[in-house]
Amino acid sequence: MSLSLYNKKRNFEATPEPAGKEKSSKNALRFVVQKHDASSLHYDFRLELMGVLKSWAVPKGPSLNPADKRLAMQVEDHPYAYRNFEGIIPEGNYGAGTVIIWDEGTYELANPDLTKDATEKEVEKSIKSGNLKFVLHGKKLKGVFTLLQLKRDKSGKSWLLVKKEDEYSGDAAITLQNASVRSGKTIAQVAVENGTTPNHPEESTAATKTKKSSAKGAATKRTATKTKAASKKATSTKLDAKTLNLQLKLKSKEETIALNKQELTLTSLDKLYWKKEGFSKGHMLNYYLQVAPYLLPYLLGRPQSLHRYPNGIDAAGFYQKDMLGKVPEWIVMHEDFSESTNEPVHYLVCTNEASLIYMANLGCIELHPWHSRIQSVNNPDWCLIDLDPDTGNTYDQVVETAQVIKKILDDIGAASYPKTSGSTGLHIYIPLGAKWSYEESKELAETVVTLANRELPHTTSLERNPDKRKGKIYLDFLQNRETQTAAAPYSLRPKPGVPVSTPLHWDEVKQGLTPTAFTATTIIERLKTEGDLFKPVLGRGINLGKVLAKAQMLLT
Repeated sequence: MSLSLYNKKRNFEATPEPAGKEKSSKNALRFVVQKHDASSLHYDFRLELMGVLKSWAVPKGPSLNPADKRLAMQVEDHPYAYRNFEGIIPEGNYGAGTVIIWDEGTYELANPDLTKDATEKEVEKSIKSGNLKFVLHGKKLKGVFTLLQLKRDKSGKSWLLVKKEDEYSGDAAITLQNASVRSGKTIAQVAVENGTTPNHPEESTAATKTKKSSAKGAATKRTATKTKAASKKATSTKLDAKTLNLQLKLKSKEETIALNKQELTLTSLDKLYWKKEGFSKGHMLNYYLQVAPYLLPYLLGRPQSLHRYPNGIDAAGFYQKDMLGKVPEWIVMHEDFSESTNEPVHYLVCTNEASLIYMANLGCIELHPWHSRIQSVNNPDWCLIDLDPDTGNTYDQVVETAQVIKKILDDIGAASYPKTSGSTGLHIYIPLGAKWSYEESKELAETVVTLANRELPHTTSLERNPDKRKGKIYLDFLQNRETQTAAAPYSLRPKPGVPVSTPLHWDEVKQGLTPTAFTATTIIERLKTEGDLFKPVLGRGINLGKVLAKAQMLLT
């Protein structure tokens, strides 16, 4: 055990964090979980061991659900006194941001009869072996947990924090309990009281509310939300002026163009992606160059699940998510831990026209962005309700369902914006403004579609399995989860006719509408006259708390 790295990273004249000195508790071993609003919002999980706190950074925070395998990156040992630290690490210091004591208590091994010294030796041995099973006695976290080291990570720093099945396990989203167990204050409240603002949108929103409700009304200086350089690059909406008029000549199989100071060699331009329509890969690339000003706002800063059709729509396509080692250095990537494969996934992030055309050149006919951006990855910009008809449904029935959902959303005060899926269904978006969690977004969608299903029980279903909902439209609310995607507005779809997923006025959602009403050859004129109908989706967003309360009242 050593605190040398901890001390080396800190200037104790500039930070209120405790200096590194070894010290132990007198009785039971202690644990603490600190919520840390640094450059990335995360939870620091710490276990007392031989005079120090063994520490892991958990990006998504602990979970009570045994199915959740939360990535935990081991970091340097911290001093025992750090378990009492709650406050501000000033800007310019390592880990700058607000820290609260999210949970604390004692821990033990499964064998509670061991002495403290014997327990510590067993814990040390288990950590070295890469498999530590322990019991937490906290205020929020209770019961059996396991830390498992990922053997494929040669650095040895990647672990999984997993809740074991017991009387304390369940589906409750424990991280929604966001206040300190010491002070009762949130990240936002601690930040405001210390004259600063949180680093992340969800905390900033709470900080604004805290500030407005302060009885003292004291003015405090607000600092700009800090994001990583990559985040700034990924979310810039400044377009390359050359793109607005750039079109490929299509006189050869290959052309090289310059976009955003990057040179792109575009290949197989003569390959017919839509044979019946005579629409080639080159035509597709020209389409995306034309619609880039309208499309990019829904792609910028978002990890992408690539759906590639390198041989056109008549051949099988495939999904590609992990792009590590497969893209040029200028491509921005976002790392996310896959709980299904127990491995990190490096998603391509769309940052500009060059990355858009790079994806299209890979054969990405359709574009599938996340609902959230990398600087607010746990907070989606919109809530999605996906109407997915069965083969026996007519599109008029889809329209009827959309109209019912529109009325429900109007009744609960939620603005909504429809678009054709470009395939067989219809998408309804509700703007959230990156102020709410995925869990809250999913709860809203589930509540709304439950109400809709009550009104249309004979034509709609909440059953996901197609075999169990024959002849019924699936009201899909489960898309509202991290890493889930849907075809972007103005994305082409790999279907006959070269259809486009097209935003609509609500008065266009009427009997006679078809899912493939707009195509690559008709959408351009529509954009010239209508503009981007989906623009409000990226606006301020609804007050989800009030809207959800109204929706839940309708359920009773």
